[in-house]
Amino acid sequence: PPPPEFAYFSDEPGRGGPKNTDYCPVFGSTYSGASPYELACENEDAADFLNLYGEYYGKNSMCFESSTNEARCYQAQCIRSDRTLRVQIRDQWMTCKEDFQMLELTTNTGVLEGKIQCPRLSQVCPDLFCPVNCAGRGICDFTNMVNGTVRPKCNCFDASDTSPGCSESLVMDGKYLEDGSSLVTIVQEGIFEPLVAVFVDSPETWSPTTWGWASGLFAIFALMICCICSSFLPQKKTKYRGRRR
Repeated sequence: PPPPEFAYFSDEPGRGGPKNTDYCPVFGSTYSGASPYELACENEDAADFLNLYGEYYGKNSMCFESSTNEARCYQAQCIRSDRTLRVQIRDQWMTCKEDFQMLELTTNTGVLEGKIQCPRLSQVCPDLFCPVNCAGRGICDFTNMVNGTVRPKCNCFDASDTSPGCSESLVMDGKYLEDGSSLVTIVQEGIFEPLVAVFVDSPETWSPTTWGWASGLFAIFALMICCICSSFLPQKKTKYRGRRR
């Protein structure tokens, strides 16, 4: 159980996640009561006895999301020549050409079906891509060499920008702000929305437009009351004097 200072649940003081996350619960961290290392694809001892999906646990094994309700482990290698990820499923090497591509799984029995999802290639093979793909403010040079090794590098459109991902040449064109102090609130309301707010919202939340509608309605209501009241007031009879002939 976690130490008292990390007991986040008063009704279940023994509930928590792994130590390296300050005992915060993490999805899958308590699977079968195993530690994160025991579940790692690099751990050869984590292999399933039946291994229906032909998984591989050991060096260069990666964890893949799947449609089988469980993650699957397979050997995977980053390929520099075409900047792809190759995944070995049984005796076949399949290629992840793009992010979140789905690859078919084969099983021992041939009955079970499933697919694994390719990860984001720039995350699992970061050295094959430019940082943040140059953020749209430069061109990635995939032939750049560093100490005899190919290291993609951004050639920024702004020559003075020497940041790895061309982040220093961000143009403040209205979409980006330096900080939140210059935010401008723009409220768009329908013509009758403030009127409806008079009847359904609390006056504490009324906008100036709503107060205008409320004032107008009050004036109309007051005028109607005056008209109604005035109809009950006694009227003076007008006397007509007959003309003498």
